Amino acid sequence: MKKVNAAATIVLVLTLLAGCTFNKAVKRQYDRVRNTAVGNYYIDTGNYKAGIRSFSATLKENSEDPKAHYYLGRCYLAEDQPKEGLNHLQKAVKLVPGNPDYLFWQGVAYAANNNPKMERKSYLRALAIDDDHLQARCYLGHNQMAAKEYTAALYSYNRVLKHWPTHPQVLYNRGLILKKLGRTPEEITAFRLYLESYTTGAHARKAAYHLNEAGDFGYRNYQVGGRMVTLRKIEFEPFTAILTKESKKTLDFLGNMLVRQRTNSPCQLIYYQKNNLALAEARVKSIKKYLLKKYSRLPARRIRISWFKSAEKIKIGKKVYYQGESVNLFGAR
Repeated sequence: MKKVNAAATIVLVLTLLAGCTFNKAVKRQYDRVRNTAVGNYYIDTGNYKAGIRSFSATLKENSEDPKAHYYLGRCYLAEDQPKEGLNHLQKAVKLVPGNPDYLFWQGVAYAANNNPKMERKSYLRALAIDDDHLQARCYLGHNQMAAKEYTAALYSYNRVLKHWPTHPQVLYNRGLILKKLGRTPEEITAFRLYLESYTTGAHARKAAYHLNEAGDFGYRNYQVGGRMVTLRKIEFEPFTAILTKESKKTLDFLGNMLVRQRTNSPCQLIYYQKNNLALAEARVKSIKKYLLKKYSRLPARRIRISWFKSAEKIKIGKKVYYQGESVNLFGAR
């Protein structure tokens, strides 16, 4: 509703202004304001085809309008027409060479046209004008990473994360770079930081797998209800069966999934506690108790539990790890 009201306001103001008599300077200013407002509206709403029609018409009246070229180029890129997009973004940059946003999007257009050399030049030109242009810094990192310039990419990404600590792609790519560089302790830290903010989706599953490959099982992937989910390790207060606060959050995620499932098939929980069968039993029973108490709609028969005094054997690729204290989960389809 807010977008509709904003768009209506823009149209009303521009319509009123259009009835005024302008000198050339005021007309140029009016066109800049109009193009910015209308361009942002088309980009924000995803109505790229309408944007192409609108700005193509604008350029018939004034072929030297930089904002019209800029927004038309972006709309063409969004419509997967990279050649047309690059053409108009190049014209925008030529008309206003000191605009870092124009340069950034020209770089994106070069990337879409498989020209990484010119792509990088555009980002560097944008950063020469505005050293804190986060988008240009981020995409420069992507470009450097693709060129296997890992140390340079890591520097670019760390600059982005100073201002945007939870940028998802940068957080994930930082972990990949540290893996490539063989900096395993930092790699583990990087993927853990990613998973502290993002635990769903393909990148979360890959991040958990990379952690496991490195011998860290703070997060694992489990097959639950026909889908692969990434869960943080279930932990307890030392020497007790009292769940930690963070582990309750993990179980809340699992409990909500099980309640929503349209199946009566059981979910199997197995606890391993090396050389302490009594503690393994107490802990897995604590997990079941928490789930059944918190989720009254969850039948007791849906949660099956087992416990062992041996370590869990986990095979990742060609490596085998033994976890002396862990939970494994097999979810019903």
